[in-house]
Amino acid sequence: MKTNFEEKFKELDTLKDILRKIDNNSKIGVFYGLSRDGKKRLTFLSTITPDPIESTKVISVSCYKDSESSNWLSFDLENNDYSNIFYTFCSDMVEAMSNLNDELKELEYIKIRFYNWKKMFQNISKTELSEEEEQGVYGELYFLYKYMIPKYGIDRAILSWTGPNRYNKDFSIENTWYETKTSSVNAPTIEISSLNQLDSDVDGFLSVIKVEKMSSEYQGSLSSIYELVQVILEKINAIEIQNAFLNKLLLSGIGPENGFGSRHYDVKKTIIYNVSKEFPKLTKENIGFVEIEEATYTINLALIYKFIVEEL
Repeated sequence: MKTNFEEKFKELDTLKDILRKIDNNSKIGVFYGLSRDGKKRLTFLSTITPDPIESTKVISVSCYKDSESSNWLSFDLENNDYSNIFYTFCSDMVEAMSNLNDELKELEYIKIRFYNWKKMFQNISKTELSEEEEQGVYGELYFLYKYMIPKYGIDRAILSWTGPNRYNKDFSIENTWYETKTSSVNAPTIEISSLNQLDSDVDGFLSVIKVEKMSSEYQGSLSSIYELVQVILEKINAIEIQNAFLNKLLLSGIGPENGFGSRHYDVKKTIIYNVSKEFPKLTKENIGFVEIEEATYTINLALIYKFIVEEL
């Protein structure tokens, strides 16, 4: 069962210089607590001396010995403004090593996994996503978790996600592709922002995710980018896939600086349309004027019902 580190740290309140053990399947002991100066801490106890790990401005890393066979590797949060990302970091670090069953492999895994996270903690800025941008990223992550991962598996689904790279299609895999649009539940149309967005020599799919915007107090399941990032990270085992996923989040503008997004949504339904040659779309080929380089247009959803292939 996944450890809820937000609840764990809240239970500590102000109990400084104390550690509590996490029960998991690793050979290395896993503890959490508050340091003497009150910093949130995730720490690992091993009989093997761990390799030194370089700190970041947000997470400081320290190694020390209690004895020849008691080696502590600690990760301390330096800025409580990034508590949410720290909770996610803790959960990811602990869950990922729980089935390795080898102390040396676990230490190496911790080191590599942290270096993947380090990129995020080093790319802190004050950039805020616009409401439209955040809603779009939310929709892509929701579709990734609810549709792409069950259909194609975690590794292939993550690698197929090309939306953050600003490709024409949000997902491309095998001999098909998926473009996602996230819109208000009552919106009658969606906007296509490029002539290339639905243009392809092969059939693909348009996925429309209908959402209702909710208050920051809303606690519905998978209602925020933060929650989606957590559940997706839980499924990732391969370090290279974790690295790819975190890099894609950075490219999307999601990271420690904005707590993985602040807005909440309630997904009402997801409608998947087959985009074939018959699907109503503008392309450079059918627009008829070579002088027109680019265009945006809207599609009336009520008029494309015959192209629906699936509803979630």
